[in-house]
Amino acid sequence: MVVSKPSEVGLDTSKHGVTLTHGGKRVFIEDVITEEVAKSLRSKTGRLRWDDWRLEEPLAWMRSFFPIKIGESAYVVVERRNAGHKWHVDTGDAGHMPWCRYTAGVGLSPADMFSGGGFYFRDSGPLYHYRDMIAYTADQEHMVESHTGERFVLLMFFEGEDG
Repeated sequence: MVVSKPSEVGLDTSKHGVTLTHGGKRVFIEDVITEEVAKSLRSKTGRLRWDDWRLEEPLAWMRSFFPIKIGESAYVVVERRNAGHKWHVDTGDAGHMPWCRYTAGVGLSPADMFSGGGFYFRDSGPLYHYRDMIAYTADQEHMVESHTGERFVLLMFFEGEDG
């Protein structure tokens, strides 16, 4: 799979702030979904099908930056986890996801719905990303602090065309 420039696949970068960092291993894209889509997604936690229409825009952005593959192991889930996540990489600290090459998260809850819940990379944070996408290679160590309230996130875990 060839990675395309956003404009080559119909994505308008003038409407979205795009920040690419760490040698292309991390991308932050503003406003990848609408408020209506965020509200719809947070109405039910659990796994989604890849052909869900609400994933079209985030998937298009991912394909423009990373050689993702949606194979048998790849999955997408809406999560609400008040305990947060300790420091980890998405290949699985216990080796349970060695197939994972790329990850994306889209915040589904506005900041007034929860307290805490910041997303951190070892060298940055906290990030709060309502309707924005944080995408990165699975080797990027990160964590999410615990929170109170209703913090929902769309998480996507991909295999890679590059291995």
